[in-house]
Formats: sequence, structure tokens, C-alpha cells
Amino acid sequence: MRVALLGLVLLLARAAAGQTSTGTPFHVGYVDTLLFNERLHYAAFGYDGPAPLFVHVWFPLTTEPQTSPLSYAQLRERTLQGPLRRVYHELLLRMDSAFIEYDLRYPLGGDEPIDYAPFSEAQVKDSLFALPTGSHRPNVAQTLDFPVIVYHHGSQGQSDENVRMAEHFAANGFVFVSCNFHWPLEDKPYGTPLLWEPDKSSIRTILRFASQLANGNKVFYIGHSWGAQEGWCTLHEPGLVDAFVSLETTMEWKTDTAEVRDKWPHMLEAITTQSYPMPILLVADTDGEPPYPLFAGVRGDLGYLDPKQPFGHESYTSACLLRVAGDGRFPVPDATELRQQSTVYLALFGEMLDFLRVRSGMPAYLPQQREDDPFHRFHVSSPTSPTKR
Repeated sequence: MRVALLGLVLLLARAAAGQTSTGTPFHVGYVDTLLFNERLHYAAFGYDGPAPLFVHVWFPLTTEPQTSPLSYAQLRERTLQGPLRRVYHELLLRMDSAFIEYDLRYPLGGDEPIDYAPFSEAQVKDSLFALPTGSHRPNVAQTLDFPVIVYHHGSQGQSDENVRMAEHFAANGFVFVSCNFHWPLEDKPYGTPLLWEPDKSSIRTILRFASQLANGNKVFYIGHSWGAQEGWCTLHEPGLVDAFVSLETTMEWKTDTAEVRDKWPHMLEAITTQSYPMPILLVADTDGEPPYPLFAGVRGDLGYLDPKQPFGHESYTSACLLRVAGDGRFPVPDATELRQQSTVYLALFGEMLDFLRVRSGMPAYLPQQREDDPFHRFHVSSPTSPTKR
């Protein structure tokens, strides 16, 4: 890891932390780097060695940006040599296919493909990826003395599936780290794991990196879907993170323990046998109100959020909602629904930000009581054996 981190450490020299002089949110910086999970072997497309983690880092800029905002496509540009160049190319091909399948091909709640004629799906994807983000590559040494968030994508998800979330946290004083937890495999579907068990070693690798970036500040974990499941399977281990946000594992509305044991045995074992030493925020749309049945007995400090309005499983990602930006340029038959989903998505940002700000020793932003509260809420705390980081 030391060799892979050298360039990033030199670029992101530590300095005094704080918001901009006007008190307004930060501009957002972005860099990428490469880590290796020495405990997980990967061999494909001419590469044979420790599993590579292609890392994205968004962070607060403490000076005015001197470069133009990056496009979504530019966030993926990397300089790689040898077999890793081919591996990354194959990974991007599969990420593109997943984006088209889950975020582009169908309208929300529909099972008939959208007719983009005269454009192809690939052309629509390229037009969206050409849009500017709010992220800038810095050209001078930059402050990193902030709390750090690690984001874990869902099954068949993408390392950059939540750019808007990353930028929101970076603009509000957090470093946001994500990477691939999938690797391209020859003749196998995207998302096929290297090992059929929780990938704790990759999570530990990225959390060690996050701890280095944090410089003594708090480290947090946000996972969506399978990424949240991996969190439940791993984060009961003492000292890994200071708080955990679980975004819809898909088990929240389940009541059939036999079905869950068949489909998610590792996670069911974790939540029924382990204690969690950090506060956890659980978010899911169950068409009801929390607590969620199978999580009711989890030993830990749990807060629940259940959106009052329908909220789709993919709507926890900005990749799903990006399509609305093409309204007026190509068909977006569900533009109204996408904008409604975006309203809940942005409200969730505020909730997560407050949750993590408080755990970082910062004041909360949101009022205690809201007349227009978009969430059902519930809180339960059961005895655990907390271990501080």
C-alpha cells in the first residue's frame, strides 16, 4: 500500500481544516489512486496478483479551484500500465453495461424498455457521462484533515454510482472514498464474487486507507444494498468505523427467516449473533413504518428512517437519477417520477449529514421537529460492548 499511496499523500498535504472564509460550503476536489488487497487473489485479462482496488476520493477544497469541473466520464480516466490497464478497461465495460441495464433501459417501475430512437442506449449513456460534475482535480497541495466516509456500492453496482452524494459530503467537510468491490471475470456475469463469502479483507483494506486520510478524525461507512449487507457482516469487529449507514439491504421488509437464511445466511448470522459497537442508521422504504422485523433484535444503537413517499431501490444512487438531466434532449418518460425521487434522495443527504456530523462532534443542521418530515422514524438502543476506535 505504501507505494500506491505515495502520489496521493504528496498531493494531499495536510494543513489546517475548516470551511471557506465566507462560511459557505467547500468546493469539491477529486483524485484517484490504486490500492491492492493482499489477502484476495485475482487473475484475469493478463493480470495475476492481489486484487486491485481502483479508488475515488472526493474532498473539500480549501482554495478556489483553478481547473474546470470534471465530466462524469473524466472521473473514470486513469493512467495505468501493463495488465492493470486491460483489467480497468474491462471493468469499465461492465460498469457501463450495468448502468444501461439498471439506470437507463427502463423507466421507474416499468418493464418495457425506453425507446430512445433515433439514439442508441450507448449514445444516451455517452451524452449523460459528458455532463459536468461539481468535482475539480487540484493542481496544488490540498488540505485533508476531515472525517472520512467509505462508500460501498451494491451488487453489480459501480464505484462512481453516487457522485452527487460524494460531492454533497465533500462540500460539507467530509472526505468521501469509494472503489470497485467487483472485478471483471472472463466468461462470468459482472458481480460474480472472487470468493462466495463476505469480502471483509477488501473492506478492511479501504478502511485502513480511510484511517490514514482521516489523520485522527472519525471514519464512517455507508453501504447500499449488497454494500450495506457487507457492512453488517464486517463492522461488528471492534475499531473499524465510528458509525454505519445502512441503505436498504433488501431484508428490511422480510419476515420469513427461512427465506432469509437461504438467500443471506452470512448477514442473518451476523445480525443475530453479533453486537455492533457504533451507532447505525438504517434506511429503507418498507411501505410501512420501522422498526424492520428482522433487525428488531440487533444489539446496538439503531436509528431507523422509512421514507413516507415511495422510494425505489436504485434511487439511493445518483446514477439512477442522472437520466432526468437528458429531459428535452432524449425521451425521459418518467421525468416527473425521477424528480420526485430526487426530492427524497436530497432529503436523505440532510439526514445522513446530520447523523455523521453529530458523530464527528459537529452541530446538527436540521431542526429537531419538522412539519414536512419526509421520513417515519424510530430509535432503539440495546446493550452492547462498545469499543472506541
